[in-house]
Amino acid sequence: MHIRTFLIGKFFTALCIGIFFVGTAFITGCKKSDSITDVGQTADDNADAVDAVSDVLASNNGGAMDQVNDVFEISGGVGVGASESLGKGYADSTFVAKQYDSTTATWTMSLYRQKSILPLYYGVWSRTYTLQFRANGRPQKFRAPVGGSVADSIIHKTISTGCTGYFWTPRLVHHLVSLSGNWTASNTNTDTVTINGSYEWSGIDTIKVTTRAGRIINRTISLTFINVRGPRGLRRDRSAATSGTIKGTYTATVTVAGKTHTVTKSFTIILGGGNAAITIDDGTKATADLASGDH
Repeated sequence: MHIRTFLIGKFFTALCIGIFFVGTAFITGCKKSDSITDVGQTADDNADAVDAVSDVLASNNGGAMDQVNDVFEISGGVGVGASESLGKGYADSTFVAKQYDSTTATWTMSLYRQKSILPLYYGVWSRTYTLQFRANGRPQKFRAPVGGSVADSIIHKTISTGCTGYFWTPRLVHHLVSLSGNWTASNTNTDTVTINGSYEWSGIDTIKVTTRAGRIINRTISLTFINVRGPRGLRRDRSAATSGTIKGTYTATVTVAGKTHTVTKSFTIILGGGNAAITIDDGTKATADLASGDH
């Protein structure tokens, strides 16, 4: 079966399953806080921004930390290359394909993942990356070629045309609109890998909250990774060993009860201990779990 057909078929099957749960399940209780009172539009917008930033990082729905962990794994030999496995053990199901282009000296990886712990959440996503291994400034086909040098850097790009996503919880339905990224992972021949670069995400979310009006939010988040560090090798539980700084901007068009307004915010994220300490430019602060996005 053609890989693209396989991926599309798997995605839409999983999407239908997710829509079924949205239509038939109403379960109170979710790890994210639902206790925000309606104290005004600004408070709601701040809460939405924190939710969005937390979700765009979370590894259990294909967020940025999922891709960060891929880079850490590939740097340690769990990735493309001779006798190297692409399998991941943390998702309910995973499909991976890879292809090498000798003209550009890059690998293209296509990944499909599905993850659910019902009734808490259900997610399905696909990603397409390009990877280029480099040693001493020169591209090479494998991370660790026989008789050659282990790659000391990896150019990792997320290709927007190969990214899809759907995520459901009792309070949130998310549809990915676009995703792109351009990272340089350095020191990939050492125990600690460092990632710098850009990551941009946009999506449409429908949020159900009992204590304030339900909201439809079309939002875009731009992230700049600044010396985000973590151990190369197998995926670490809850990204506990990842540190560094992320600067970002959040823009959104918010519709509540038929009325629409726009929001723009800047924020800073400090990573450590498996968490993201988020500070929005107006002083709002929150701490989110990097694995689940809970805060």
